[in-house]
Amino acid sequence: MITALNLSPLLAQVGSGRIQGGWEYIWAAYLIAWGSLSLYALSLWLRRPGQASHDSKE
Repeated sequence: MITALNLSPLLAQVGSGRIQGGWEYIWAAYLIAWGSLSLYALSLWLRRPGQASHDSKE
């Protein structure tokens, strides 16, 4: 059972609660997200119906 006496040293080990740094992970996440959206948009653009597909059917 956790009591107030046991909880105090545990909370002292946790720290201030602020993450220091970490911007590299944020930029990497943005890069992955924008890269994925760009590749998806490119795949949609390459698969779009166009004049060439209508002419080849005739």
